[in-house]
Amino acid sequence: MLAISITELHNDGGIVFMVPLSILLTINIGLVIYSIFRLSQKGNVSKFIEAVRQIGVLAAAFGAASTILGLFQAFGALSEGTKVWPFQVIMGGMRVAVITAMYGLFIFCLSLLSCIILKLSSKNTVD
Repeated sequence: MLAISITELHNDGGIVFMVPLSILLTINIGLVIYSIFRLSQKGNVSKFIEAVRQIGVLAAAFGAASTILGLFQAFGALSEGTKVWPFQVIMGGMRVAVITAMYGLFIFCLSLLSCIILKLSSKNTVD
């Protein structure tokens, strides 16, 4: 099994695509922490739960769009070239292209899990 670090994945995915996804993840973590703080004070968190969910959806969409854009650029470069590339080189490029989609879906899954936990917690505090 090939072991790769999170930093390597972040660098391989490209700054232009991975930094906005990391910003969305940071915003979501902040909203979840703030929502937990509001829950402890018996505050209403429904709009924050919705914000967490929507940011997760945005991260998934941005990751998918980044992957499609990366594949579009890669296939364009391959089709314009005169050199025949080995299969391993093409698959290595495909692996890099799906990093953003994987990261966006990871953020989306964390967002949904956070929403579920926050909704269950807010129902318990209201009852």
